[in-house]
Amino acid sequence: MKIIIINASPRKNGATAKILSEFADNLSAKGDTEIKYINLSDYKLDFCAGCCACYKTGACHIDDDAELISALIDGADGVIIGTPTYASNVSGQLKVLIDRGHFVIEQLLKNKHTVGIVTYENAEGGAALKVLKKLCVFSGARTFGKLAVKLPFNTEPLVSGKIKRKSDKIYKAVAGNKSASLTNSIIHFFVFNFGIKPFVLRKGDRYGGVRAHWERRGI
Repeated sequence: MKIIIINASPRKNGATAKILSEFADNLSAKGDTEIKYINLSDYKLDFCAGCCACYKTGACHIDDDAELISALIDGADGVIIGTPTYASNVSGQLKVLIDRGHFVIEQLLKNKHTVGIVTYENAEGGAALKVLKKLCVFSGARTFGKLAVKLPFNTEPLVSGKIKRKSDKIYKAVAGNKSASLTNSIIHFFVFNFGIKPFVLRKGDRYGGVRAHWERRGI
């Protein structure tokens, strides 16, 4: 099984990275997992230009690493995303990937098992976690864990027990191809069938690239 871990913090050795690294170690120890660990700060990601060309062609015209990362996510069975909390939201790096990564409209996370992780020092870690969960559910994912860790800046995140349990949970979910929860399934059904799908179909050929993504993902 393939699991991609995305560190959306600009810090490669900060609290978020340390938590994600422990996820990677726990999952690698299972023996039958292929882990791809990504530091977003190592990749070139320009801002979305808002041109909507990708909806027609299926790919962004900007020549950077966004399509590469999307392809890695597309080929994974599980996705773990970690971010610090900035101004009650996810990091800027992650927001750029969300804007560029074909998540919601193209349903990039369809049937993938996901875990969302947030670190914060003062407040609103829960708000950032809600952003991650909404992204995953609206993009068709099966969410199997979340973790919000409050700790002083630049200190050690002492949550090994929780990380072990959540690592085991996503491993079992991927290995058993577990379905999404009833609540998440209902939310996604209404979001997609009464929001996204009719909107895309009204666009006709202008959103031909989106429909091509759907067909390839069995939607």
